[in-house]
Amino acid sequence: MSQDSGPHVIPELPESTLTELASLADNLDALITRKPRTKATPFDDRRRALLAKHLGRKLPEEVELITCIGDSNTMFFAGAERLRFIRYRRSALWKPHWINRGLDLLPCFRAFHIGPTTAWKAGDKGSSTRAREKLEILLKKDVKPGGKVLLSIGEIDCRIHMAKTIKAGKTTIEEAVEKTAAKFIKLLVELKERGFRPALWALPQIVPKDEKLSSPTFPFVGSYELRRDISYAYLERLKAHCGEHGIPCVSILGMYHPPMEKAAREFFHDGTHLSQRLMPLALRELEKAGVLEIPHA
Repeated sequence: MSQDSGPHVIPELPESTLTELASLADNLDALITRKPRTKATPFDDRRRALLAKHLGRKLPEEVELITCIGDSNTMFFAGAERLRFIRYRRSALWKPHWINRGLDLLPCFRAFHIGPTTAWKAGDKGSSTRAREKLEILLKKDVKPGGKVLLSIGEIDCRIHMAKTIKAGKTTIEEAVEKTAAKFIKLLVELKERGFRPALWALPQIVPKDEKLSSPTFPFVGSYELRRDISYAYLERLKAHCGEHGIPCVSILGMYHPPMEKAAREFFHDGTHLSQRLMPLALRELEKAGVLEIPHA
């Protein structure tokens, strides 16, 4: 792996860890999707062992659970080296919108995908993805009162929507990022006021491709440099707003690559979403922010 020396060097996951990660994902996939379905999870020891490898230490008897909710980037916390959406709950009976879950290889996370939601619309009822309605269902049925909720929402705004308006000359980077951050923070503040413990997984990546390589599946607008500048400006405003309200805001953007340069291809398992090679770094940053709290055994 060719990278600059210094803080941007990310240690390789051992081959044995990658092999076990793939094997465990396959085993859990077969268990979860078989019929009749079962709630039993006979692989808990392996899940704990994988988390211990990522952390580099033994685990205590109990590990606090964090519910991760958001767009497809949330599936990073499902722990697999691939996207795997499993239908979990319906959000409506007439013209249903589905909530998906992940394989959940790591015992400290439960990952839920509520569609390609944006930070701009996440707090609004009646959006095209019904993200707010799906969030409310999960908060009611899958998050304990006072539970930790890690939201992963906003990357799409930087990749498409803000980039589109800025490229068209309708606004500036500064105006667009502040307007979006100021609206989105209201959702996090509301969750905190309702007794939950929200945190933000903010902008994990900038898709390292050029405009001509945009695809219908994962579209993006503008040059890499434009999206880069939007992303860093938006992250700065998110951190400022979260700081004002005592809400943790965690991002590894610019930590696994020189900040002004594209990240290496091997940090993405599909060219768009982060590889599990970055899970140890993510866990470390979540611990530093107090979001992940796993005492030493």
